[in-house]
Amino acid sequence: MDPATAEAQAEALAARQAEERAAAERAALAQQPAGEQAGVQAGGAQVEAAEPVQVVLIWEGIGPLHKGFFSDAQATTGLSVGLAGSVSAPANVYVRYDSATFAGSLRLQLRPDTLRLSVRHQGDVVALGDLAPITRALAAYRSDVAGRYDVRVESFAVGIESFRGADGCVFGVAGAPPPDGSVVSPCVVVGGQQRCGQPEAEGVRFPPEVARAVKACLDLR
Repeated sequence: MDPATAEAQAEALAARQAEERAAAERAALAQQPAGEQAGVQAGGAQVEAAEPVQVVLIWEGIGPLHKGFFSDAQATTGLSVGLAGSVSAPANVYVRYDSATFAGSLRLQLRPDTLRLSVRHQGDVVALGDLAPITRALAAYRSDVAGRYDVRVESFAVGIESFRGADGCVFGVAGAPPPDGSVVSPCVVVGGQQRCGQPEAEGVRFPPEVARAVKACLDLR
């Protein structure tokens, strides 16, 4: 296959995946009551009253100036409070920037058995919305740093990553940019591939093999 053909096929695949994600996320947003879309509440998880969580920031591609921005004491304290009751300490938050693609991200990495939220699941349906307390906290932290120092930080994607065996998972968020984290995307990157489920009233329905991987990433038994 010549390079031009390979590039054209890659672009076509990326376009199909973007369309699939957009359609799935529109369906997920349509499932949310108006108050939840506005960020008042999301998912069915109840976050227990708890002490603030120790936050550890891990850098990839972040320069000294922006390390200082993200390390702002008030911003990190807000994140620590926002994650209380959702995960066990320490909360490892990866702050990344890819200078080749000009894309940044903030992802909380779930270590085994550290998720304290109760994520509902039944068969091949997983209530990804129950993860929203985590994604809302990350989005609020991103916006706090952007508002204090550099508005460009508002473009950083927020999400959750988890690695269990060969199948790692990345959970993102849906909504108008910059999304406030209230709606967890029904599209999960599993083993490096985007897999979109069907939003339903009780959660997101995935193909059986994808559901198994997603539940493993969230330590759901």
